[in-house]
Amino acid sequence: MNTTLQNDGSKSASSSPRRVFVERTPGVELSVLRAHPDGGLTFLVRMREGARAERHGHPGGEETYVLTGKLRIDRRVDASNEPQPDATLSAGEYFFAPVGEVHEGFAVEETTFLVVAPGGIARP
Repeated sequence: MNTTLQNDGSKSASSSPRRVFVERTPGVELSVLRAHPDGGLTFLVRMREGARAERHGHPGGEETYVLTGKLRIDRRVDASNEPQPDATLSAGEYFFAPVGEVHEGFAVEETTFLVVAPGGIARP
């Protein structure tokens, strides 16, 4: 049984998950958990092994927490367009991409991760 905390603090229960994933690019699926009133997003990402998330930016930064698998955040540049080192994350690891960073993602293994993007996602 799944329990969900509602906006008013109450809890609701359901017997089956209702998460819907939408394929964005081959092997990359997203499920939006919350659309923030200011344009930000909280979402889950599932990536097949070998899949690549297209180049994108984060006007409000990005928090990533890997639930399962292994993810490489690569081809990173900061807000000044200076190259940044790749970051490889395994299950249980957290990464913060600062405001203005642009990067891609690569699933070293089949991977599921949580993303909080306060400013949403932007195409460079």
